Amino acid sequence: MDNELNNEDIGAIQKFVSKDFADIDYSSLIPNNDFKRLEEFREYLIEKMKNLLDNNYNLLINTLYRIDVSEKKLSELFSSKNNETIPEKLADLIIERQIQKINFRKLYRNGNL
Repeated sequence: MDNELNNEDIGAIQKFVSKDFADIDYSSLIPNNDFKRLEEFREYLIEKMKNLLDNNYNLLINTLYRIDVSEKKLSELFSSKNNETIPEKLADLIIERQIQKINFRKLYRNGNL
C-alpha cells in the first residue's frame, strides 16, 4: 500500500486523519503520531475504528462523511456479511481517500490539473 509514498506523504496522511477525527471539543481522537510506515498507522487506525464502532458510531459516521469516504463503498461495507473485517476495511478506505487528496494537491501544486 505504501510503495509510492514517502515519509512526507505518510506524515500528511496522519495529519489529515488526525484533523478529521475531531471530537465535540475539537480535540483529535487520533493524535498525530510519528509513524514511519503506513502499515503501522493502519494498525493504529484499525484499533480506533473498532473502538468507534463499539462506542461512538454516530461520531464515526459523521467523520467518514467529513473525510468524504465514498458513500457507495461504505454502504457495501456495512451491508456485507463479514462484520469482523469492517474496522480493517474502514481504515483502508480512510487511507485510500487521504492518498487521493494528497495526490490531487500535488497535481494542483505542480499545475497539472
